[in-house]
Order: sequence, then C-alpha cells, then structure tokens
Amino acid sequence: MNTKNRYSLHDALKIITGDDSEFEGCEDSSDEDPVDPEDPDYTPSNKDMESDESSGSDDSDSSESKDLDDVQQPNMNPSQQNTTIQGKKEFSWRKKPFETPECTFKGQSVTPPENLHTPLEYFRKFITQEMLQLLMEQTNLYSVQKSESHRNVNTTVKELEILIGLYLRMGLCQLPGNRAYWENDTRCPMVADNMSRNRFQTLLSCLHFTDNTDLSNRQEEDKCWKIRPWLNMFRRQCLDITPEEHNSIDEQMVPFRGTYSPIRQYVKGKPHPWGLKIWGRCSSSGILCDFVVYQGGTGKKTLLGMGGDVVVKLCETLPSNQNYKVFADNFFSSAPLVLKLLQREIYFVGTLRSNRLAGCQLEDEKDLAKRGRGSFDVRVEKEESIAIVKWYDNRSVTLISSYCAIEPQDKVRRWSKSGKAFVEVNRPHIVNEYNTFMGGIDLLDACVARYKYHMRSRRWYLYLFWQTIMLGLVNAWLIYRRDCRLLGIQKPLKQRSFQAEVATSLILVQSQRGRPSRNATPPPPPPPPPKRVRVGVPDDVRIDQVAHWPVKCDKRGRCKVCKVNATTTLCEKCDVRLCFTEERNCFKRYHSA
Repeated sequence: MNTKNRYSLHDALKIITGDDSEFEGCEDSSDEDPVDPEDPDYTPSNKDMESDESSGSDDSDSSESKDLDDVQQPNMNPSQQNTTIQGKKEFSWRKKPFETPECTFKGQSVTPPENLHTPLEYFRKFITQEMLQLLMEQTNLYSVQKSESHRNVNTTVKELEILIGLYLRMGLCQLPGNRAYWENDTRCPMVADNMSRNRFQTLLSCLHFTDNTDLSNRQEEDKCWKIRPWLNMFRRQCLDITPEEHNSIDEQMVPFRGTYSPIRQYVKGKPHPWGLKIWGRCSSSGILCDFVVYQGGTGKKTLLGMGGDVVVKLCETLPSNQNYKVFADNFFSSAPLVLKLLQREIYFVGTLRSNRLAGCQLEDEKDLAKRGRGSFDVRVEKEESIAIVKWYDNRSVTLISSYCAIEPQDKVRRWSKSGKAFVEVNRPHIVNEYNTFMGGIDLLDACVARYKYHMRSRRWYLYLFWQTIMLGLVNAWLIYRRDCRLLGIQKPLKQRSFQAEVATSLILVQSQRGRPSRNATPPPPPPPPPKRVRVGVPDDVRIDQVAHWPVKCDKRGRCKVCKVNATTTLCEKCDVRLCFTEERNCFKRYHSA
C-alpha cells in the first residue's frame, strides 16, 4: 500500500476546513452592494420565497443565523434578536388608501426686502470681504514660500476683486486660452486694459487658501484641506439663506481631467464623466443652500447606505419639526431613509430602485402594461406614514413618499405611436410633486455652465475655487430674481447682464476713501482706464465717490441727467456727459445716492 497518500484525521480536517489566511484578499470587488436577505431593502425572488415557506423560517440568512447561535439567549426569538443587533425595522405593506398626514409648512417664509440691492451687493453676500482677506494673506504667504528669492507677490483685496471680475468677464467673451485676451489678433479690451498679462498669470500661480507649513491643517481624513478654509466660509454664507419649503438633493460634477487629484471621480453617463463630485441641497428655484464635497468611499457599510447618509448630512442644517419637503432620485432613496427623516418631521419624495422595496410586493410591469398607460399600483406601510407607488407610462417607475400618494390625480398629454395622436393619461399626485420640485440642482448646473470660463490649472483645488465663484454669482442672481418677483418688478436683469454688471463693479469700484496715512504701505499702481466706451455704469461705480473727475471733450453731447443742455463736460470714470454749472449742477446729482 502506498503510504504517501495516507492522512491522519487531524490532517484531513485541516484540509477540509482550510485556513482563513488562504482566503484573504478574495473579497468581492464589485461596485454593487452584496445581496443580504436580512436587509429590508432586499426583494426576495420567487425561489427564495418558496425555500422560506418550505423551511418555515424567517428572512434571515442561514450563515448569519449560524454565527448568531453562539451569542443568542436560549429563550429569545431569533427575529427579535435580529432587530436588536442590526437595528433594522421590518416593514409590513398593505393595499389600502394612504392617509395624508398634517404637513402644513411651519418654517420661516421668505419675506420681500425693503428695497432692491445692487448686483454687487448680492454677490458680496457669498464672496465676502473676509473671504478675500483670507485669500490675500495666504496668497502673499504662498508666494514667499514657493519663490527661491522669497519674493512677495504683494497683492491686495482690491486686486483680487479685479481678478475675479476679469474671470467673470472672460466667461461672457470666451476665448480658447488665457493669453488670447492680450494677443493683438484676439485682444479683449475689457480684460486687457484692466490688468497686464504677466500680472494676471502671476496671481493665478500664487492663489492659495491655507498655510502648507502648518501641520495642524493636514488632516488625514480631509483630502480637501488645501481649500477647506475657503469652502467652510462659503458654505457658511450659503447656510444663511432662508430655506424654502421644497428642497432637492442631487450630485454636481465639476469638470476636471487632470493627472492627479485625490478626489477625482468617474461617473458614467454624465456630460462631464471625469471631475470632482459635490453633493448639494437646493431649493426648488435652484438656490444652493448646503453642499458637501465628495472625497471617496470609506468602505463602511451603514444601514442607509452612502446615498442615505448624504441626505441625512445635508438635512441636518434644516430646522426640525417644520414640515420641510425633500426630493431625491433613486440613488439616495430607501424606506429606512424615509423613516429616519420622519423622526424630525421632514417629509420625503423620491424614485426607488427595485432592489430597495423593503419587501413590498408590487404588480409586475407586464401586468401594468396590460391595463394601459396611466395604470398604477400602491402599497402603504402598516404602521408608518409611507407609501410606495408604481406608475406605468411608457415604462414603469416606482416612487416612495411620506406625505403624498395617488390622490388627487390629474391628466397629462402623451403621444400615442399607435393612434398617431395625443392622449390623456392619468398621473398620480406623487409623480406631479416629484416633477415639480426635483430639478433644483439641474437648474443650478445649467446656470453655472452658461457663462463659466474653464480656467485650466495643474492644481485641482483651484477648480473648486472657480466653481464657488460661479455658484456665488448664480445664487446672487437667483435671489435677486426672487426679490424682484416679491417686489413686483416686471423685468429683472438677465443672467448675462447681471454677471456683466458684477464684473464691472468689481473692477472699477474703489473701497478706499480719503488720504492714506503716511506710514501705510502704498497700494499698487491703479490699472489704466479702459480705452473702450462703456455703455451704462453700475450704481456701485456711480456712487462710490472716488476718482470722478470732470474733463473736457471736443464733441458736445446731451446731459445724462437733465437731457436738455448740450455740454462738453465729461466724467472721466463714468464716461457720460454731465452739466457742470451753478444753475444746473447735474454732475453732483448724478454721483449722489
């Protein structure tokens, strides 16, 4: 007999059971969450249901129940122990009418202002002087640290305002590169006349937001520490906005295809698949109220999942017990999330994925298709105020809500391919609510991308900086439009005119008045006056009372104020003709508030 193949009982058991170290690193690398029958979001298949009925056991996984046998008490119900250990609620769904809760909005309503502010004042609500002061200090410090000769770029808050104003001007007149605005063939006077090309490039290369030598700023869990002070200050300004009743939560991509970034993401199907991802909470009108920069997954499994945790994080800044309504798509929605928000009296509406139905058995899509377009099926939770509705139009869509369901229904027009005509289709109330209030982030993205100039850089965090500049501008414009609507103003400024006026005001408005002190550091020389004739002057420039000098011109023109006298007196800064006589001093009247 061959003795080489003989094994002892101990060796045989060791071969059969194996060693745990042999299986290290063999975890599932799929992006999809592992299917856990214990999860309330898991929808069991027919095969699973048959096996459960035949065995007479609950939905718990056999492997997990085997592991729990060592720690459970002898007289404890396994279902009770499962609820205690994992903290998951078992949902029970019924086919019954949904009772609409009392969800009248109790929060602070938006009130009209006493008077309409200027575009620059709206913009400075988000890009404040405190933020520019931080940018100035860190930019000067970084220029000394990076230069071998320790040369200070010696910028000022006003010069940084001019830089931001030029960036907004570039968005209105876009050219393929920064240098094209100063080249002879493609020269743009409104940019080139206010700052030299070399100075513009120097400031861009030195923009900074925190001290690199301070080790306390480098937190391992924070990958955005290089721009964290700026982001925190900008987020604080967004949180000062009075939130509206309806809010939507979604993702926003900042286009970036650089070679290195610790937070760069790839999202398939997006217009810009490569970029930096931002989670945002917007009002239904598109105003950004809160945001979080996504820094990558942590690898930890939570009850709500990553999408649910994002919704809870962004809703923490909403007041509790005020009946706010939040909308999100199927990436975020789940039944445990709706239950979590209900504890703070925040109501939720969102589309739902088929693997997150929490055991809710709805009609199949084929059965709904047989009943025709506009058919639906609804299930209501037995104890909680939660409803799941499946509606069939061209195809089926599933939605979950905590404050609305089917009634009141309405009619929508749809094109029928078979009948070659428009038909009326029944639409549940939950679908109407979702379509009405969900598009806040999409509206914000459209406004930002409309006149945003893509400033290329090797430093990835500068893309977040320019994104916050555009977000502040769009927020200012949307609040301006809301105030115009509340005050009854019929024709507010369009976004292009609003952005142009903010850019002109940032470039020309002088904040320093009076004679500077003798010991003060002299400011950099002012930029040369623009050579082109400006049509219209923003109110911030007109009343700043700095450098408005009367000069004589060769050609006579009608006075801007009285529109009666023909004069040759011209305001050098505003570039308008004004009377300058004792009888009719229109020059003084024009420059007064």
